[in-house]
Amino acid sequence: MIYVFYNNDPLAEDQGGGAEHFRSIFKILEKSGTEFKLVASRLQDARSHPRIDYVSRGANFGLFFIGMLGWFWRNRRQFRDADVFHFHRNYAAWPKYLLTPRRGRVVISYHGVTGRVLASRLGPFAGPLRRLMLVFERRAVARADRVILVNAGDREELARVVEREVFARAEVVPAGFSASPFLALPPPPPPLAHRLLFLGRITRLKNPQLAVDVLEWLAAAGEPYSLTIAGDGEEAPALAARLDRSPFRERIRWLGRVPHARVPQLFAEHGILLLTSASEASPTVVKEALAAARPVVTTDVGDVRLWIEEGATGFVRSPEVPELAQAVRAASDLVRTGRVRRSQRVLAAREEVVVGRVVELYRELARVG
Repeated sequence: MIYVFYNNDPLAEDQGGGAEHFRSIFKILEKSGTEFKLVASRLQDARSHPRIDYVSRGANFGLFFIGMLGWFWRNRRQFRDADVFHFHRNYAAWPKYLLTPRRGRVVISYHGVTGRVLASRLGPFAGPLRRLMLVFERRAVARADRVILVNAGDREELARVVEREVFARAEVVPAGFSASPFLALPPPPPPLAHRLLFLGRITRLKNPQLAVDVLEWLAAAGEPYSLTIAGDGEEAPALAARLDRSPFRERIRWLGRVPHARVPQLFAEHGILLLTSASEASPTVVKEALAAARPVVTTDVGDVRLWIEEGATGFVRSPEVPELAQAVRAASDLVRTGRVRRSQRVLAAREEVVVGRVVELYRELARVG
């Protein structure tokens, strides 16, 4: 039996990359004929599934952790040596280590480096807490049978900070995404050359205010750009205040949270994706935009250089307003002159390929178990 644990809901419409990866795992496992169970947190009330056990409600990881403790206690007698337990985030593995330490094989996935969100919220005060977390993180990965990361840069950083031996042999598997809805879109016509899209959670790490700064820089230069922001999050009040102060407020449309099913339509209405994050692991929205033949202007985060062909399908720049704005102009030229082409690189991140490799890993470990 394969057990996959993630503090998300594969039946919900969250637009985050982690949520899309969880959905992909669910879909591919269903098609594979493998016996599996997903352990999740309920984020919607309309649907359930016999293969999903909900142990908490909402996005709070603390509640999910408590729910996992109860789930492992209730099911502790049914586990076998050949079972595979896949945890997204290293600290999610501790209920299993504490309550059923001897049964099954453990896979831990990293969707970024632990502590980055903490540092963005607490600043220098995050240091002591991070040092304590490292103690448990090193123990967690040392006991895992396999470790998966979504990009090679994180593997190098974690090898320095956490455990060189473990991360030197960790496998890099990018976050998967469903490509077909985006491959069906035609390239953007010239009238969309000045329509920018920011798509993501409204958090400090996603840095939507930098996208607003770029729009204002271009608008102040007399250029006819507009910006659509799609997302919600804990920094929404700060963004609202920022938009209220903007001299180009009429050029900016903020949609709030958008269901993932509506994302292809958003790309159909815009010509360029603008990603201004301070940190990412393997941003799904970049792969979706490239599959939709939308040029991407992005900060240099995560594995974006793996997918973007500089000057042809996008532009990777430092997080400076003039540099990003000049790259937006270059992306507009691609759209306006009909030189946009759909990226073939992102086909390597299709859910069939990525999750297929993860399922293969499950089967390898089950045979060993």
